[in-house]
Amino acid sequence: MTRPAGFTLLEMLVVIMVMGLAMLAAPRLGGAWAEGSKDRAAVQELGSALSRARFAAVATGSPVEVLFDLKNRTWRTDPAGPRGQLPNVGIRVFGIDGATTNDASPNNASTAAIRFFADGGSSGGTVILDMPGGNQGNGQGNGQGNGQGNGQGQTRIATDWLSGRIEIRD
Repeated sequence: MTRPAGFTLLEMLVVIMVMGLAMLAAPRLGGAWAEGSKDRAAVQELGSALSRARFAAVATGSPVEVLFDLKNRTWRTDPAGPRGQLPNVGIRVFGIDGATTNDASPNNASTAAIRFFADGGSSGGTVILDMPGGNQGNGQGNGQGNGQGNGQGQTRIATDWLSGRIEIRD
């Protein structure tokens, strides 16, 4: 005698229990992903703001600055441009002259700026964000920091002093 087609009650209960466990785990896994995506969106927004500041400087024929307030974790474009929130990660700003501003030490200045000029050039500088996870930074490019041993990847937003070009590297 052959068994009728279909699932037994026990098989159905096992499937429902596995689905329930998966639904319990999903919010915990999704929360970390959502926080990381917020930080990545903030990095993209900052990169776009730097590009818009360069465009505004060329279009208006006058300098435009992007000012960073690391203490309050904000940035703004001067004169009277967009504002934004910096990601809640470690941040360092390197100027073209080698001056460093970071959020780790209360003795350091907590403000920095990158200025764009009417010819499309800029004062230059690099913003380094210690993003959780991701690729490990290796310090290539400007010899600043190496990101080794901290379990964090570095995202760099570099502004070329000659051309004013913006480059975001993860």
